[in-house]
This record gives sequence, structure tokens and C-alpha cells, in this order.
Amino acid sequence: MVFNVPTRRELTSGERAIQHGLAIAAGIKAAKDLGNMPPNICNAAYLASQARQLADSYSKNVITRVIGEQQMKELGMHSYLAVGQGSQNESLMSVIEYKGNASEDARPIVLVGKGLTFDSGGISIKPSEGMDEMKYDMCGAAAVYGVMRMVAELQLPINVIGVLAGCENMPGGRAYRPGDVLTTMSGQTVEVLNTDAEGRLVLCDVLTYVERFEPEAVIDVATLTGACVIALGHHITV
Repeated sequence: MVFNVPTRRELTSGERAIQHGLAIAAGIKAAKDLGNMPPNICNAAYLASQARQLADSYSKNVITRVIGEQQMKELGMHSYLAVGQGSQNESLMSVIEYKGNASEDARPIVLVGKGLTFDSGGISIKPSEGMDEMKYDMCGAAAVYGVMRMVAELQLPINVIGVLAGCENMPGGRAYRPGDVLTTMSGQTVEVLNTDAEGRLVLCDVLTYVERFEPEAVIDVATLTGACVIALGHHITV
């Protein structure tokens, strides 16, 4: 591919623009590849492994911490834990920290991605038709991962924290039930009426967790409800 730069004076800005475009494209591809992985491979542990690999690739200013179920229990993240307790796969929250601004006053932007690697609906089980597409219930986490890769590749002069909230919502003898009352990390309680409304139960604990970073802004990315299709249709560009 050849790009025409009218004058030598514009060569530097042209090279920068190409690098910028390549980084964005790499982030988009990473998100799409992760989102399309089959659920028997892409579980919360797989998300965590991808987050760790990202930190290894950009070790200068990226670190990844993975928080498991025992630590979540100690933190009081009972709402998050309830969603995944019917699955044989451990729930894992991957926290990717990118530090591009060393100033002590630089507050981070926090990105929170819902990472339900498969959502059967739990005991309030979904119809079997189309259930294969519930592997896409982790596309919020995939999008956050793609953004973090792009930011690290561009070495942007900002601080960004990406959280991949990984777990799996499955029916079973240990699954949470309609009628359960859960205590969230914030101390508030939630009565579960439908176990297929699991995304908000995961996100509420993660949003409480990220308060410790005193962020400048928090953006959550999630596939929360099919009702958005009623409002916006199947395809929309913002």
C-alpha cells in the first residue's frame, strides 16, 4: 500500500497518521478475534491469559492483575460471584493498568467490560434457538481489551485502566436462584427475580471496585439487554 505525501514537510505527520491507523486497526482486530472465540476455549481464564500477554508485550508501562474468586469474596463482591457460581469455570476479573502519564495528579480513565463468556440465562434459562450467540456476551470485555491494546501500541500520554469482568452464567446445583437476595460490594442488597439479568449484577460490583482508582471518568461497555434492539434496531452507527 502506498500513501502519497505532497511535501517532505508533511512526511512526519503522515507517518504518525499511518501508525495511528494501524494501532486502531490492530485493536479492532484483537477485539473481533476475541469476541468470536468459541466459549469452550474463551472462558474467564482465557481472558485473563490475554490480559497477561498484553502486559508482557508492553511491560514498560502496562501491568495486569487477575483477581480470583477467593479475593473477590474477601472484597465482598458477592453479586459478581453469584452469577458465576453455577459454572465449573472460575470467575476472574482481569485489571489492565496502562500508565502513560507519570504525573501524580493524572487521574485514570477506567473502562469496564462485561465478560460473560457464555450466558445460558442460568436457571431462568434462555430459549435454545440462538443460544450459540451467547458467546458474544463477553464482547464488552473484548472491546475494552482492544482499546487497551491500541492505547499501549500508541503509547498515549494518559492513564487508562481496563477491567475485563469474566465469568459464565450457567444452570446447575450451585447456581444462584430467582428469589435469592445478594449483598453487593457497596453493601446494598439486590433481590434476584430473573437470573438472566446477570450483567448488572457483575457490573455493579466492578463499578464499586474501580472507585479505588479515583478515576476521571468511568465508561462501561456491555451487552446488557435485547431491549436495545427494540429501541435502536439491529444495526446502528453512533
